[in-house]
Amino acid sequence: MGCLELASKRSGRGRASRERLAHGCVPELLNRPPRLAYAPRGVYATSALAVLLLVAPGDRVAAPRGLLDALATAPAGGARAAAATRWLVGAPYLRDPLGEGSGPDPDPRFRLDAFDCQTFVETAIALGSSRTLAEAARALDDIRYEGAPSLAARHHEMQAQWIPANLARRWIVEATREVAGERAVPLSRTFTSANWAEVHRAGRAVSGLPRHLEPLGKFETWAVLPGDLGAVAPRIPEGALMLVLREDRVERPTRVSHAGLVVTGPEGERRVRHATSTRGVERVIEEPLSHFVAREARAYSTWPLSGFAIYAIPDSSPRVEALSR
Repeated sequence: MGCLELASKRSGRGRASRERLAHGCVPELLNRPPRLAYAPRGVYATSALAVLLLVAPGDRVAAPRGLLDALATAPAGGARAAAATRWLVGAPYLRDPLGEGSGPDPDPRFRLDAFDCQTFVETAIALGSSRTLAEAARALDDIRYEGAPSLAARHHEMQAQWIPANLARRWIVEATREVAGERAVPLSRTFTSANWAEVHRAGRAVSGLPRHLEPLGKFETWAVLPGDLGAVAPRIPEGALMLVLREDRVERPTRVSHAGLVVTGPEGERRVRHATSTRGVERVIEEPLSHFVAREARAYSTWPLSGFAIYAIPDSSPRVEALSR
């Protein structure tokens, strides 16, 4: 299952996650970013290299010093998102690691010790316009929810909920047409009650979400076809969000199966930083764009790849400041 597909929470996993944090099982990142595309599992070092910070009342998060320096010095927007998340390469993959801190999904609302693909890019966007982790935590809530955090208020579906909400709040800016020009194509998804019934029959709906909150209507996403991505790659801005779209299937709750952050390599080449569930890897990695495309092409034997959507991460400092008031 793709990490952006709607899925039921595993029974007891939220409680186990909290227990790991309570027992101090928080990965401690190196005081320098890994140089390898696949950061080794031993990339973590001692707690002296991390800073334990209060991000909300009673909520402490360990952060690598380099990430905090990036928040203070890198230009806001995609550049800061790229600079800050460089220090998260090697963090372990954990399916659905964020929740509301209580209720049916009690996982923490903000963390830096584990990610899936969606929470990694959401955290990158939040860090991109923040100067502190407290600001990033408030920004992350604004990215993930329509109002106060709750399972019902979460932006579960990417094309129908997450993308429109974050375009409207200017956490992201549509960049596919600017990058790809005439090579950009619209990929749509229509949600109906009958479609959602198929999703439920397939066991891919969100457990506990009332049926009346499932989005209805047609939603369009601009994308670049896989064969055209290499030609337009040099125009992708630093720290851009990239979404992977697949063939429309009635039993699937979304066309979006994966997400990553596009960054610039030492030779100006485009690379993708993402949290992968690939067996034997299962962590945040950074790899050449061509490797990322090849990985996604073979990820599902029965769910073909359709295209890649690109969104710039702008300077949203004014919104962060407004959330802090």
